[in-house]
Amino acid sequence: MADIKKLPVTYPMITSWQWHATLFSILSDDENAKKWIFSNYIQLRCYHIQEIFTGDDMLFADMMPGSSSLKQCPYLVYSLMTKEQIESYCGNIIDFVIKTIDLDGYVYGVFDEAKILCDAEVDYKFPHELFIYGYDRDKEEFYVGDFTFQDHYGYNTVSFSDLERGWEVISAKEDHMFKDADNGKRGLYVVMKNSEMPVYEVDLELIKQNLKEYLNSEDTKDHFRMLRNRFDDTTFGIKVYDKALAQVEKQLHAEEPDFDIRALHIMYDHKVLMYKRIEYLMEHGYLKFNQETLDAYATVVKNMLAARNLLVRISITNEIEAASRFKTYFNAAKEKEVNVLFEILAELEEK
Repeated sequence: MADIKKLPVTYPMITSWQWHATLFSILSDDENAKKWIFSNYIQLRCYHIQEIFTGDDMLFADMMPGSSSLKQCPYLVYSLMTKEQIESYCGNIIDFVIKTIDLDGYVYGVFDEAKILCDAEVDYKFPHELFIYGYDRDKEEFYVGDFTFQDHYGYNTVSFSDLERGWEVISAKEDHMFKDADNGKRGLYVVMKNSEMPVYEVDLELIKQNLKEYLNSEDTKDHFRMLRNRFDDTTFGIKVYDKALAQVEKQLHAEEPDFDIRALHIMYDHKVLMYKRIEYLMEHGYLKFNQETLDAYATVVKNMLAARNLLVRISITNEIEAASRFKTYFNAAKEKEVNVLFEILAELEEK
């Protein structure tokens, strides 16, 4: 048994949510996996939920696939392990994680990061997903990927004892990731990379279908009715821009503005990934190389980044008067994106 083992990770192409950061940490540099990645992550969706920690109204935005991507990606093999199984097989969480990594399995699950961050006892919990990809027995540390330890997604270390504390105090009710997947139980995902053999090719028909649904704000979730019942308050595609802008304006005009930037983060990552998709399709002959198209979509990325960063600044400085510039950047991104993607769709339709 090794004293130190790290499974391969690459800083992810997108990081907005932990599930995306985890999948892309494992697969970002894999040429086979890119065929699946660039055939997906086209549609956007959003809906209002009650924020898990504060209870405030939150506009939850994500790409498709979302949190289920770790299960759906054909280049990952995942297993659901309940707490009872973990304790029965290994006795404790530390041995389980080490043995899993020794078998080339990444570990992903909910831990109380308040216990991990604070040496002193605290009277609150911060349940959050943690990605574990390695260990050092001598230092008694795990290598992890997370948003919590820095002001952006990064790779860090967590002591064996802190990880054990963070695991033990989370109840099944507080395990927001696992409870929906396994009937309200507590547990972990074990994720293994499975990309040596190509099992998925670039799917132009799916790309065209998803581009149409994105541009026309069509209900993509209807394709998945066999998996779960639908709820009817989801907005799809380009109309996500309108929902996100309305939410920002609502925050701007609140008596005590409290900005939630997360929808803007996912929208920016969506543009980054769309640019990489267009570039990939050109490099591999699915689209004709066109520098003007790349430059035009680069403008979309630039404007969305400017809008996101300005909103971050407004949330810190409370410079509400800067909101007009935010709206200018945001609407410019929307208008340019629609024009570019309709041109790309038209070219793909000719094939």
